[in-house]
Amino acid sequence: MQATADGPNLTRCYEQAEPARKLSNLANITIVILAAESSYHAVYDHCTAKYLTQAGVNTTFVRLEDVGIRGNGHMLMIEKNNLEIADFIDQWIVKTVR
Repeated sequence: MQATADGPNLTRCYEQAEPARKLSNLANITIVILAAESSYHAVYDHCTAKYLTQAGVNTTFVRLEDVGIRGNGHMLMIEKNNLEIADFIDQWIVKTVR
């Protein structure tokens, strides 16, 4: 486990000892993890992204508030601004996935 968290209000992450095990079945899949500021996942989703990256998975972690999408909880698809979120995801796919 990390000695200190990556920031305030964040959980310390568990890390694999090196050499880390690789998730070879996910190695060729590009993944985005979105965290909304009011989600109960907001304090630890960065750990999931770090774990996947350490395991050799091409992972992008995005806090929606960092890209100007504010006030969301965990269920992004039922939020009032779900079309804004879907547009962000679509733009990320177009830019990132080949």
